[in-house]
Amino acid sequence: PQRGAVADTLPLTVRQTVEMGRWGERGPWRRLTRGDRATVDSALDRLHIADLAGRQLGELSGGQRQRALIAQGLAQESDLLLLDEPTTGLDPEARERISTLLTELVADGVTVVQATHDLEAARSADACLLLRDGSLAGQGHPDGVLTASALAEVWQPA
Repeated sequence: PQRGAVADTLPLTVRQTVEMGRWGERGPWRRLTRGDRATVDSALDRLHIADLAGRQLGELSGGQRQRALIAQGLAQESDLLLLDEPTTGLDPEARERISTLLTELVADGVTVVQATHDLEAARSADACLLLRDGSLAGQGHPDGVLTASALAEVWQPA
């Protein structure tokens, strides 16, 4: 969801939210190093939200919030990024920014796994798993998995 009651009431800034991505490295109670701050700054810059660093998370639009949360994931510097519907409900510009970033991450060697109902996003993937009622209905390259007949079968009522 783009909005959660808890997130809107917590007085967290965008920077603090992204800094949480470093907790796996530092823990929540240790101060961030210069390198950690550079990593956070890089994630903010990469998502084009450095200008929002001082804003409260609850004040952001859906697209801005989603980019902040993805920046938090980037700050972890992991070679695997798991995303659940990262562009759902966002305006076309926000969807494009996030899609472009995900393509760049893959080019940088990061494995990106995303659950999505967005066929455009699914068709741009290197590999695809098609699910129906929680069971595997197809797997492989999107051209072979996301066929009209397979999609019709998956989306018809059980």
